[in-house]
Amino acid sequence: MTRTVLSVVVLGALFLGGLAVPGHGQEARPKEQPKQADPKADAEKTKAIMRKKVEHSQKILEALALNDLEAAGKNAEALIQLRKDPLFKTIKTPEYELWSDEFTRSAEGVSKAAKDKNLEAAKLHYLGMTMSCFHCHAYTRDQRKKID
Repeated sequence: MTRTVLSVVVLGALFLGGLAVPGHGQEARPKEQPKQADPKADAEKTKAIMRKKVEHSQKILEALALNDLEAAGKNAEALIQLRKDPLFKTIKTPEYELWSDEFTRSAEGVSKAAKDKNLEAAKLHYLGMTMSCFHCHAYTRDQRKKID
């Protein structure tokens, strides 16, 4: 009986091992080459993201001026989603992260204040968001001048 069990185990191992060998029931897959970064295409995508950011920021300003907290919250959420795009991060430095994180916290503040129906808090968070944009853009321009 042990000989039968041993034979089943050996045959099973050979069978299963054979499935993993290329040409025996499973084709070898070529390794995918990592995509090469296209700086020009990335720059265009970043510009598009920044244009969307400006559009949503303007819509928040309009919504707050009209006391439309639902629209303000919706556009703040859209900004938070844009921030998650890897191309949003144009410079990888601690200072950039500081301003970028402040932008996100402020946008989250607008969103929360809108849900809480707190117009004054939403306006204050919007001002903080705008200031973080000014600081970040100034910092980014200064860094690019150093590179050029």
